[in-house]
Amino acid sequence: MKKQFFKITIFTLVAFLSFSCSDLDDNEVVGTVDIENLIQKESELFGLIERVAETDSDDEITCINFIYSFTLLEFDANLFPVAQHVVSSDAQFSSILDGIAAGNSIGINFPIQSILDNGEEFLIQNKDELKQSIDDCILAQQDQIAGNCRLIQEDCVWIVSHTNTDDTYENAVFDFAGDGTLKFYNNGIEYEGTRIVYFIEDELHTNITINDTDVTGQDWNFDWKTVVLSNEEMTFTNDAGTFVLTKECEEENYCTTLVFVECETVVDSEISEFIFEDYIPCILEINDLDQLTIDDTIAFYETAQDANNQTNPLSQTSYQNVMPVQTIYVRIEYAMSTEFILIPIEIQSTSC
Repeated sequence: MKKQFFKITIFTLVAFLSFSCSDLDDNEVVGTVDIENLIQKESELFGLIERVAETDSDDEITCINFIYSFTLLEFDANLFPVAQHVVSSDAQFSSILDGIAAGNSIGINFPIQSILDNGEEFLIQNKDELKQSIDDCILAQQDQIAGNCRLIQEDCVWIVSHTNTDDTYENAVFDFAGDGTLKFYNNGIEYEGTRIVYFIEDELHTNITINDTDVTGQDWNFDWKTVVLSNEEMTFTNDAGTFVLTKECEEENYCTTLVFVECETVVDSEISEFIFEDYIPCILEINDLDQLTIDDTIAFYETAQDANNQTNPLSQTSYQNVMPVQTIYVRIEYAMSTEFILIPIEIQSTSC
C-alpha cells in the first residue's frame, strides 16, 4: 500500500455518557433508547474498516477529539444494558467497539454531525462508522508523529547523555540520515547502522541496529521506546534504562572522531590552514581526559619522535599541512602526573 498522507481537521466532541446502577439485571428500567440508533455488529457496515485498510486514500480526514475519560454502555438485542466500559483513549475506544458482541449496541446517540469550516457536512451515523473514523485518525496521527520523529531525528545530530551515573556513552553522537541509515560516534570511533521508526499501539518506537558485534552493538541494538519531548530533545528507553538525546546543529559544539578537515586555502593546492587549539576540547572529550589547567601542557608535533623528545612543537594558532592527509601527534602532560599522554590525530585538506 502506498504511504498515505492525511490532512487532519480536528473538532471537539465532549462525550458525557453515564449510567448509574447497582447491578445490571433484566428487570432494571433503562432510559429511552432509539432503536434506529443501535446498529448490530453483524451489519455489513462493520466490514468497512477492513475494506478501507486495503484502499489508498488522499481524502481529508476529520477527526473527533474525544474528551476522556467517559463511560460507554453496551446493550443487548432487547435493549437491556449488559456492560459498561470506561474509555480513556482512542485506541481503547476502537478496541471496545471492535469487541461489542454480535447483535449488541452502544449507548451513544447517532448521528454525530457538524458543519465544518469548509461548509461540508461531517456525519457519523452508527458505531461502525465511528470505529472507522477513530481508526483512520489513529493511523493518520501516528503516521504524522512517526514522520515528525523521523524528520527531527534527521535534523542536525543528537548528543547522548545518561540519566544515571554511567557515562559510557556520555556525549556520543547519533547522525541520522533520510534513508534510514545512521552513524554513531563514541570515543572517536565511527559506527554505521540503521534505524526504523514505528508505532506499537500508541507508543512510538525507534529500532536501532549498529553494525558492531562487541559491546557497543550489544548496548544499542534494541527496540527503544521513544518519547519526543520537543524538537530539541527526545528519550530512548528500554528495560536497561533511559538515554536523553539532545539536538545539536553547530559542529563546533560536538565531537565525532579525531579526524579534522579544513578547506583548501587555494583551489587544488591540497593545502589548508589548521588551528590546533580549536581541536583541544574534542581531543580531551573523546579521550575522556580532564580539562587542562594553567599548570598542564598540550603540544602538537609532526612526528612521534618529536613528541617524545619535545622538539619542534608546532604552532597551535596556524599550521599548514605538508600532505593532504597527515598524522599529527598530540602530547598532553598533567602537572599532577609524572607520565605524559601521546594521542595521534588526523588532519585532512579538502576542496570546498
